[in-house]
Amino acid sequence: MIKRLQLLLRWLFMRVEAVFNRAFGDQLNPLHHIGAVSFYLFWLVAGSGLYLYAFFETGVADAYGSVESLTQQQWYAGGIMRSVHRYASDGMVLTMLIHMLRHFAYNRLRGFRWFSWVTGVVLIWLIYISGINGYMLPWDKLAQFLVIGSFEWLDWLPLFDGALIRNFIYQSSVNDRFFSLLSFIHIGLPLLALLLMWIHVQRVPKFRINPPQPIMLALLLTMLVLALVKPALSQGGAADFGVTVTTLEFDWFFLALFPLFYSWPLKWVWVLVVVITAFLVAMPWLPPRQKRNGQ
Repeated sequence: MIKRLQLLLRWLFMRVEAVFNRAFGDQLNPLHHIGAVSFYLFWLVAGSGLYLYAFFETGVADAYGSVESLTQQQWYAGGIMRSVHRYASDGMVLTMLIHMLRHFAYNRLRGFRWFSWVTGVVLIWLIYISGINGYMLPWDKLAQFLVIGSFEWLDWLPLFDGALIRNFIYQSSVNDRFFSLLSFIHIGLPLLALLLMWIHVQRVPKFRINPPQPIMLALLLTMLVLALVKPALSQGGAADFGVTVTTLEFDWFFLALFPLFYSWPLKWVWVLVVVITAFLVAMPWLPPRQKRNGQ
């Protein structure tokens, strides 16, 4: 089954790469630099995030207003930076998944490559959690939905046993200390991800942190165009735990798991996440294994 899936994915990648080679040439084929593209998108996320953080107020009463001020009154800078931050994050998730699928398709995950594969699995989860945490900071109705959903899911664990969600029964229960914790997590997780990215490439020969300059310029231009055409905006006004959130626009790159919280028992969402993660981590040692010369 795994071998057949690899053959199918390899066939697809070879066809797409052939099209890209004709369009961009072998040296500028983005699929040949997909790992470096992920690194570059991280720099865009980090740079735009630093700008946003300089104007962001880390308090329950001030967070929403400060983000709206950045987005509306400073649309030419803060608004664009917010959108670049969002779209570069989405792009990083997409390129990391393509990077993983490509290595799986070409069976580049066994032998000494297991180290890069396993650290890559952990890295994807770090970026994923950091992105969800980032959506909580604007403190709009989407943030409210994500905070409640996340803590209800965590509360299923015997370690918490329902203690977390009690902090969100009333609006007054959420204080600035909690919000500072969210902000600290959003700084700490990307720094941890950056460290793991450096560890991830230690066994990769001739790895480049950045793709060729034309690809970097094309990506930056794409982010700026998206920021102007469809700017990232807050949803539904400021968070209010006295009002139930009913309608939202989802970023499916980061939030695809959340609808399952309300359509499946929380236990089965945990089972899904644990099983998929364990399967990915174990893949370098699963059959079929590569045959050695002479065998």
